[in-house]
Amino acid sequence: MMAADYKHILVGVDGSRQARRALDKAIAVAVRNQAELIIVTIMSGGDYVGLGSDTQVGFGYVDQQVMDESRQELEATVDKYRQRAQKAGVEQVVTAVFYGHAKVDLARTLPKEYQADLIMLGATGVNVVERMLMGSTASYVVANAICDVLIVRTDLHNQAQSLKKLTD
Repeated sequence: MMAADYKHILVGVDGSRQARRALDKAIAVAVRNQAELIIVTIMSGGDYVGLGSDTQVGFGYVDQQVMDESRQELEATVDKYRQRAQKAGVEQVVTAVFYGHAKVDLARTLPKEYQADLIMLGATGVNVVERMLMGSTASYVVANAICDVLIVRTDLHNQAQSLKKLTD
């Protein structure tokens, strides 16, 4: 029995070191499989509530200017990742910044939209307190994804990173 190659690889990035490691491995898998690489990040409205120096309204207000600036920064980041993938030899790279719910979108919405057959994520992208309060995105995706999921815990040489190195 021969294993099928992955042809549409979705990698979720959030700016964390773990996500960058997942991106590096996703690039390597995409090159090896001659696959399309889909690099996405998801903005959540809760991250922007009440932020901004000129916010004149009370709690619960989402400052559009702050969101627009964040979106531009994220688009620049995923574009940098696109260039990195292309330089490594990935011929087809798609990047996108979405507004939504990371867990559901990474597990179901985006894999369906992009016909992904593999999702790659860093083991964790938030701190311990956030993970306890919200639950791990990676855990949710593993439990609910509509395709295969690979959780990246090691670097390109399959070497585990110490917690000290991860927090530097």
